[in-house]
Amino acid sequence: MTGSVGRWPQWAMNSLRADLRWSVIGQAGFLCAQAGVIVALAHLAPLSDVGRYGIAVSSSAIVYLAASFGLRLGLATDPAGLRRTGIYLALRGVTTLTALTLLLTAAAVTAVYDTRLGLMLAMVALVRGGESVSDLFYGVFQKAGRVDCLAWSLLLRGAGGLAGFGVTLVLSGSVPLALAAQGMVWWAVALGHDARRAAQFVSLRPEFGPGYLRGLARENVTLGLANLLSEVGTSAPRLIVGALLSLPLAGIYTAVGYVLVLGTAFAAALGHAMTMRLAWAWQMGRASCFVQLTTRFVGVLALLGLVGVSLAVLLGGPLLRLVLGQGYAGHELLLVLMCVVLALRLPVAGLQTALIAQRRFAVHAWLRFWVAIGVIAGCALGALTGGLEGVALALIVVSLIQLPVLSHIVLGSRPDART
Repeated sequence: MTGSVGRWPQWAMNSLRADLRWSVIGQAGFLCAQAGVIVALAHLAPLSDVGRYGIAVSSSAIVYLAASFGLRLGLATDPAGLRRTGIYLALRGVTTLTALTLLLTAAAVTAVYDTRLGLMLAMVALVRGGESVSDLFYGVFQKAGRVDCLAWSLLLRGAGGLAGFGVTLVLSGSVPLALAAQGMVWWAVALGHDARRAAQFVSLRPEFGPGYLRGLARENVTLGLANLLSEVGTSAPRLIVGALLSLPLAGIYTAVGYVLVLGTAFAAALGHAMTMRLAWAWQMGRASCFVQLTTRFVGVLALLGLVGVSLAVLLGGPLLRLVLGQGYAGHELLLVLMCVVLALRLPVAGLQTALIAQRRFAVHAWLRFWVAIGVIAGCALGALTGGLEGVALALIVVSLIQLPVLSHIVLGSRPDART
């Protein structure tokens, strides 16, 4: 069940540059496809349905993150092989089934007062179930230093899911049916591609021993809590807008604010290529290498954020009209503010990747807790006093506080001071 620190994998790993290249290719393709889903909704569905979609996605993401226990990152940051992959597989299977059951039950209850929202929640739950299965296999690919396998999965899920969603939406006009088509594609990729490729690196035989599962759950519970709180911070604004304002405004926030989802997901993809290398440098006591990799990574992300703000200021109006349609053209200020949020969150994401690589999961969870509290309180106040722009300003304030605190914690520590 344990392995010796310092042992490299027996398969051929990609170089860091190759993994970063594959991360960009895979995540860019996937994010473009996901943006295509939002564009299709903006043009083919009423604003209220876009709002329902945002609420369904946010709710399901919170539940699945709560059930994930951070297993993917726990596996990816364990180069010494302290726990067998089969234990991770077994626990992920149990938690995915639990999350799916809870969401389907919630969807049935929701359908009593809003049938369309209930159907969307049920279909999104099925889509996310396939993603949850793929997610753990992505941890296998990261640990193996083979992000190319992960990238191909993202490309297949993105292109196939968009095709299924778009064609079904055009033919049927039903968002729930379109989501069902997307879910079928994602499950097919998880079982047909991801499982087959992961089997080249590890045994896929689940180990359901209760002692093994409890031990892994205890070890990863703080990381899972941190990921849950992160998703709460991401999804809470959409839910708050839907609850305190209206479904159409939630639709506008979902569509215009999707730039924040795309940008942070892109940063996470780059982080996936960096995680194992940073974890290795930290565990081997190479502090200078760790700091150098972290600062370069954070610097690149900060530069990308500034480029995004510049584009929003210069081309925000035309981009909204071109991509989302005339109905969204009056929200240039919201787009600029969301790009400012993104410019702050990108370096934050880089520092969080480094903190996870240090395996300081408890510290990460506490930081996420206070950020989530700030986001919820700030967005509620912002929504009531300033509408959608007030929500965006609240997110900016939280990120301005988060960035220097996280910088001090990550870059001010050394390997012998791990917690």
